[in-house]
Amino acid sequence: MKDEIEYLILDGNFAAVQQMMSETDFMAFEEAFISAAYDSESIMFYTFIAEMIKAEETVELHDLAFLLLVYPLSDVNGAFNAAYYHAKRSVVMTGDKEIKSLLQLLFLYAVPDPVVSDKEAFTVAKEILKQDPNNKVARTILKQTAKKLDSVVVDINHFNHMKNA
Repeated sequence: MKDEIEYLILDGNFAAVQQMMSETDFMAFEEAFISAAYDSESIMFYTFIAEMIKAEETVELHDLAFLLLVYPLSDVNGAFNAAYYHAKRSVVMTGDKEIKSLLQLLFLYAVPDPVVSDKEAFTVAKEILKQDPNNKVARTILKQTAKKLDSVVVDINHFNHMKNA
């Protein structure tokens, strides 16, 4: 299936890929799709997902776009920023109740050049821990961000002497 997906995507035959996607278990399709994207590293895979989202926006398609952008297409300039968009849409569409979607945001905090701020990562980690108090990733990020956020707390009295200067 992987080779067929790759051939059809690179040929621009999105209708055939869409048919294959609808007739196949989504997890199996996702695995073959990502594997094919690794082989070709073509932006056409993202174009296909964008077309599918245009037709019908689903959490699964946003999650697939996220995976595509953070793995096979991660070297494309702006890929993590685009992945952030898809992760946020997934979170919004699931009403902040899907841990998998929330963890996507924490992934984007943990990359070398994070696209998620300390404050947002802290908030997301707290939300995950409300739903899953034993989530180790969220606990680790919560501790890291709490330390960073705590170190930027400023004493307003420090600035009071400047207003008279």
